[in-house]
Amino acid sequence: MVTEPPKGPAAPRSRRTLRALGDDLAGGFSATLIAVPQAMSLGILVFAALGPEYASIGVAAALLTSVIGNLVSAGIPAVRCQIVGARASTTAVVAGFTSVLLAHPALQAARGPDIQIVIALVFLTILLAGVFQVGFGLAGLGRSIKFVPYPVVAGFMTGVALIILASQVRPLLGLDGSGSLIASLAEIGNAKPASPLVAVAAVLAAWAAPRFTRRVPPLFCGLLAGVSLHYVAAALFPSSTGPVVGVLSSMVPLPDEAAAILGLMHRDNFYALFVFILPTALLLAIVGSLDGLLAAVVVDSVTRSRHDSNRLLVGQGVASIFSAGFGALPAVGNTHTPIANFQAGGRTPFSTLFHAFFVFMVTFALQPLVARVPIAALAGLMIYIAFSLVDRWTRDLIGRLLTDHEHRGEILVNVAIVLGVAFAQLLFNVMVAFAIGVVAAVTLLLVKISGSPVRRHVDGTERASLKVRGAEACAALRPIVNQIQILELQGELFFGTTDRLQEQVEALPEDSQYVILDFRRVNEIDASGARMLEVIGHRAARRGVRVLLSHIRDDEPRGKYLRALGIGAVVGPNHWFTDLDRALEWAEDRLLDKVGFREDLAELPPGRMALFRGLDEREIATLAGFLERRELRSGEPVFQEGDDGDCLYLIARGSVSIKIKLGDGTRARRLATFTSGVMFGEMSLLEGSKRSADAYAKGENVVLFSLHAERFRALVRDDPDLGLKVFRSISTELASRLRATTAAMRTFD
Repeated sequence: MVTEPPKGPAAPRSRRTLRALGDDLAGGFSATLIAVPQAMSLGILVFAALGPEYASIGVAAALLTSVIGNLVSAGIPAVRCQIVGARASTTAVVAGFTSVLLAHPALQAARGPDIQIVIALVFLTILLAGVFQVGFGLAGLGRSIKFVPYPVVAGFMTGVALIILASQVRPLLGLDGSGSLIASLAEIGNAKPASPLVAVAAVLAAWAAPRFTRRVPPLFCGLLAGVSLHYVAAALFPSSTGPVVGVLSSMVPLPDEAAAILGLMHRDNFYALFVFILPTALLLAIVGSLDGLLAAVVVDSVTRSRHDSNRLLVGQGVASIFSAGFGALPAVGNTHTPIANFQAGGRTPFSTLFHAFFVFMVTFALQPLVARVPIAALAGLMIYIAFSLVDRWTRDLIGRLLTDHEHRGEILVNVAIVLGVAFAQLLFNVMVAFAIGVVAAVTLLLVKISGSPVRRHVDGTERASLKVRGAEACAALRPIVNQIQILELQGELFFGTTDRLQEQVEALPEDSQYVILDFRRVNEIDASGARMLEVIGHRAARRGVRVLLSHIRDDEPRGKYLRALGIGAVVGPNHWFTDLDRALEWAEDRLLDKVGFREDLAELPPGRMALFRGLDEREIATLAGFLERRELRSGEPVFQEGDDGDCLYLIARGSVSIKIKLGDGTRARRLATFTSGVMFGEMSLLEGSKRSADAYAKGENVVLFSLHAERFRALVRDDPDLGLKVFRSISTELASRLRATTAAMRTFD
């Protein structure tokens, strides 16, 4: 018995609890240093289309996301050290949809768009997206939603980066008001000269920060650099700097937007507006789900834990629902804040609560300072975030275009999907881009897997069954065995591959009698594939060709499926075989029947057996005198695994199957079947070792001749020349089987 070594005195529980709370406190504060500048930058983006006077509302909304979202997420933990907040991907969707709502004819008032209704519809969209996410989680879609093709995800993130870069041109130039990219560039003469320098300083500081310090987050360093340069420039050249954030809206968390959302229901056109925002709400839910799930995978690799995908979606959804009611943005999990939380010591949901508290206190206590943050500095942080959104996979893919010549075509296709999705998102909208990307990726997948389902085509001369036949049967079979054609199938047999299979079956040689379709490597068969099997069966029958199916069983799901679709009426279950070997044996037997060769009619005299090859009449008679005759019924064992190997056997009538036991011994696999005229058991005779398999008689009145080891030694002693010839016959037979095995191995992987 192993005993554990004595342990030292345990620390008091209260001390451990205080230490854990202290670590959670440090983790929450460390995450706050990252979340605050990122939220402020995203807040500037979300309502940029409404004009600079709404920048403070956007900043407040983004900061509130970290407060409300994390208060809710702490109660539904799904990721270790979980922290949610505003994300560039979902914020870009919201910002783009805000622009769409501004142009909606039903939202126009006498003096332009009804901004309050637009904002209420934005938060209703966020709320509905949260409802969709909760539905995804409850329906168990946490895993399946991640099957969106990665080039589409990468293209979407790249598109978000392009949108962010385009939207930050005006703040970077220090221009007031709002306008498109072209309009902003047209006003470049009115730019504030210090604003681009402030933005560049923020970008460079954020980029260089990790090279000098790991303790201060890059975004915080960028914010400090941008703010510092802004106020230095403002002091030296008062008219050279651009606008600041301005006074924030009330940061006391109240569900004001919930009332505004309820007020929408009293509008006459509420149903039409509700239907209009549903697709964007669904898209926002999908984008938030993908972003949160991908971020969770990264966090898992750092924290060495495993997230709950469905619980994560429910938590994010509920957090977004509450966030919308309080006028905040979609709450999405990210990578930077949870990792910072973990590395600073945070381990429990208390660190999430501390983070929410710190964000609220920093924003509330430092509200006058937040109001004076230059927008150009936040633009610089957004530019930094935009470049970080172009993931390493995409950058590496573009880099490999210059080096990987062998796979350049496939790389170009993936790059084209990424760029197509990105520019479609920039030029049209997110929904169009997402649809284009998914359609392109699915189309390419179908093209890729729609090649020929035929993995290999061989005939009976290259692949024989495991039935080892006598010399006369082999001689009869040799000139006609090429009439057996074997098509080894692979992958999926569906509407994209069936035509290729039909073409290859119809292109088989004219003298083909049997075609075996081997399903061992087929993963899936759809209705189109099953229908094509029926067509192949009909057309083959008109040519006089019999279709056989291997690795298909009537009592297994695949066989039941084919029977349900009517395949049994064309290719009957009597032509379905459990493996390729049995199909080959059946086809070989039918070919021998056609040429009139029958193997089991009469007992074969010893002189016509392989062991007697090359002997004269005297030697045949002498060797026959050392043999013992034995009759067996079908299924009777000749020998079993572990028996003494003291006998060589010759089959005079019937056949013998050699099998090995599998698993617990209740199942067996056939290694070979020997027919009349063939010898077996010679290896154990030569080596004197134990039997390594079982041998069973097959057929009625099986007749064997045996040469016992003691009798064989007596033969060698009495007639050395005859003994040498027997050794030569055994060696020749073994060499012949080795050649046949080698030829068969060429058709295997």
